[in-house]
Amino acid sequence: MGSRNSVTELNELFVEAMNAGDLDLAMSCWDEDTVFQTAPGTEPVRGLGGLRGALQQFIDTKPHLTIEELHRVEAGDVVLVALKWHLVGTGADGQTVEMGAVDSNVFCRQADGTWRIRIDNPFHSQHIGF
Repeated sequence: MGSRNSVTELNELFVEAMNAGDLDLAMSCWDEDTVFQTAPGTEPVRGLGGLRGALQQFIDTKPHLTIEELHRVEAGDVVLVALKWHLVGTGADGQTVEMGAVDSNVFCRQADGTWRIRIDNPFHSQHIGF
């Protein structure tokens, strides 16, 4: 199982949590000051309360999430990561839900040396018309 000791391990932990439907474990990957873009053209949610509701919608699909890191820029305790993600699940109507995009994430190292996600824009490629 992934950990929070590196950005790569944190991403692995998040994917494991989402695929297991473990909302609390998924939430543990995030910084308390998080900003999460829920969908293209919407206002992002801010803080853990808003994030919980947004992630629950993804978990409700019983997802199979995969990610592939594309690029990384590091600046000390802050890391910007671009990754490609793909999710397949089941909607409330029983129909297959499939989505994916290129994501941009900002990770911050915490005082204890672990990493958390501070900013996540899972639909970055759609925002820039990629």
